[in-house]
Order: sequence, then C-alpha cells, then structure tokens
Amino acid sequence: MRSNPYIISLLLLLFWTCSPQSFSLPPNPYADWAKNNIGLQRKTLPSLQGTWNTRVYPLDPKRLDTLTAINAIDGIEDIPKSTKDLSSWKLELTNIQKSFPKEVNDLFDSLVYGIYFVTDLGSTGLTGIVRDDHGKAIGGIIFLDSDLLGDGGNDWASKKESTAFLPSNEYSIQIHLDDSNSKESAIRFIILHELGHILSITQGHAPDFSEPQRDFRKFPLFDGIWWSETYSPYEATFFPERNKIKFYQKTPTLSLFPEGKFLYKKLKNTGFVSLYAATNADDTYAEAFAEYIHVLILKKDYKVILSTGAGSEILLQNPIKGEGGRRFRETFQTILKSTNP
Repeated sequence: MRSNPYIISLLLLLFWTCSPQSFSLPPNPYADWAKNNIGLQRKTLPSLQGTWNTRVYPLDPKRLDTLTAINAIDGIEDIPKSTKDLSSWKLELTNIQKSFPKEVNDLFDSLVYGIYFVTDLGSTGLTGIVRDDHGKAIGGIIFLDSDLLGDGGNDWASKKESTAFLPSNEYSIQIHLDDSNSKESAIRFIILHELGHILSITQGHAPDFSEPQRDFRKFPLFDGIWWSETYSPYEATFFPERNKIKFYQKTPTLSLFPEGKFLYKKLKNTGFVSLYAATNADDTYAEAFAEYIHVLILKKDYKVILSTGAGSEILLQNPIKGEGGRRFRETFQTILKSTNP
C-alpha cells in the first residue's frame, strides 16, 4: 500500500497532543561506564593502522574490564574469555572487507579501533565508544561472541527473530538476508549493526551514552519516534503493543499468529525498519544503518516470511526503502558521500 504523507503528519501531531503526563527521562545506568571505563580510552588502544579487518586483537585485561563492568550493570554473570584461534575469524573479516565498496570500508577504517572475538560475552555483539583525552567520542571497539557465530545469515536472523514469540507448531518466522545463507552474511550484518551504534554517537545523531539522562527528543532523526531510549510516542496512539516486543526472553508473551502478523503490519507505518528496531532507540538507528548498507548498497534483500503448513507469506520486505526509512536513507546517503567525495 502506498504511504500517505498527510496521514503520517497527522499522526505526528497526535503523538504530541497525546503526551503522557507521567513521562520522565529515566536515568542512564551506563553513563559512568561509557565515560570513564579504562578500556574505552583511546590512549589504551593500538593506533589506527592498516585496514579495519586487520585490527583483530586478543582480549587484554583492559578490554576484559570493559566487558565485566558492563555485564555487572546488566546483571550478567558470564566472564568473557578470549577466543583462542583468531585466524579463521580474520579470514572471515577479510572476505567481508572485500565485499564492501570503498565508502563503506572508509567508514570502518576511520571509526573501528579494534574487533575482539570472545566467548561468554552474554550476547552476540557489543560495542563500546572510544574517547580521546578530552572525552570526545571518536570511534568504537566491537566485541563478538565466536560461539554464537556459527550459523548462516538466514538461520541466525531467523533464530533471533523467533525469540520474540511463543513457540508454535503451526507457524514459523524466517528472515531472508541472501541466498547464500553463509556465516559470512551473518557476521556482515552484525558488524554493520555495531558500526551503526558507533556512527550514531560519533555523528551526534543520538544522545551520547555517557549522558546521565538521554533525551532523544532533541535529535531530529528520532522526532516523533522516540522520546527516551525505551519510550516511543507511538505507544500513546496506534502502537500500544510496541513495549511488549522483547527479544531473547525465556518466556515470551506474544503469539506469532495472529499477534505477530499484526505487529509486522503496524511496523510499515513507523520509523522502525525491523521488529528488533522497535525495541529501543539505539537499535532503531543501528538496524536502519545495517539494512541501508545491506539492501541499498549491497543490493540484497531483507524479507520477513511467515510460514504455515499451507504455505508462506511475506510480512515485510526491505522496509528501509519505505517512507518509514526515508529520513535514515537520506542521512546515510549524505554520510557515505562525504567519505567518498
């Protein structure tokens, strides 16, 4: 269905007139970690040499402190350990680097200070923002859990998507990233997502992770989409179910059908380019960036497919190309042009 800009404008007006009286910015539990952790200081990291795919380092004590500190904040008891053999992962990154055009590699080269493959991370990937001696955000480091990177891209993305829903014998959800379903395609999408996190802060498109309270209402890209990291004004109007969308739950509450199908239909009228993008403001940006490169630069698909015993139905296809992705498309297009004049 073709989008109607007048309806979108009306909805944005309704978001503001339906402001919840009780809204207040929550405290940011990561502020001190993001600002002061020793492993995120530029002076403790190797200099930017070579291309980004060569900056693969074993986990050292300072970066271990970075991970154990944030895991303590999140209540995760896992103690990360360095992946023993890094050679195969370096080869994966080299192949990914070759698949990117120059402007994408230039972004990685200028912003990624190190990539650390670990085990027991507590998640598939994690990004820390690197700061100079004055506390300015100048880039980032990426942590990846090698034990969770064995699946092909479609399988990895489908498993992740399924964690938002109750198990079902009748219905299943699949994400199609490309025909290869290779491990490389999974890692590529993940590191693009993590670079999106770095970009959002270094470009000043989102409130810094070091701020005691992060107010997204001050940032044009999030206008009408997010007020805080976890509160969206959509919830006050046509999308009250948004705050029920949670991934990696032991006991999910949403059914894949009919609730799940209805959620994907609603996504088409939002600034969320994936279901995961609807979980918080930072992932809205990171998912949009990953999907922009994946779909518009690498010419691949992002499809969400609902399958039943009787057949399958595409619920979402390349939403970054739709009206909800327009502001992000224009932003990323400008960034990539500036890196490749």
